[in-house]
Amino acid sequence: FYALQEAVSRYMGTTQMAGEIQEYRRNSDGKVIAFAHEVSKARTIRGQWFYATDEASKAYVWFHSVQELVRRAIETPDIDVVDLGPSGSDAFSTLKERYGFRSVEDWPAEADYVSGPFRHAPEVLQQQQQQRPE
Repeated sequence: FYALQEAVSRYMGTTQMAGEIQEYRRNSDGKVIAFAHEVSKARTIRGQWFYATDEASKAYVWFHSVQELVRRAIETPDIDVVDLGPSGSDAFSTLKERYGFRSVEDWPAEADYVSGPFRHAPEVLQQQQQQRPE
């Protein structure tokens, strides 16, 4: 019961935060196996991941999502930090470091979240502009 409560709480919290949700679906039946929550603010883009099952956590979603975060950071002017969030375990810190990300204790000194506004995907901005009354 606790696991279900925790999952629902995380989902509710994530869907009420700023940012974008990237869904990952199983090819065979289209079922959502995981989602990535991405937030861009000031000079930083941050990702966090949620999995539907333990099996889904082994489907390489994290690798694809990190690759996409880094690609968007490179392509976006004024984004110079990709924040992968807290590790939660030494094993996850080791995994991040293995792929070129270093663990940082004082993340506000490294990741600028304060010098600018939230950033939105071009599609979101276009939709917001279309919804504005003239």
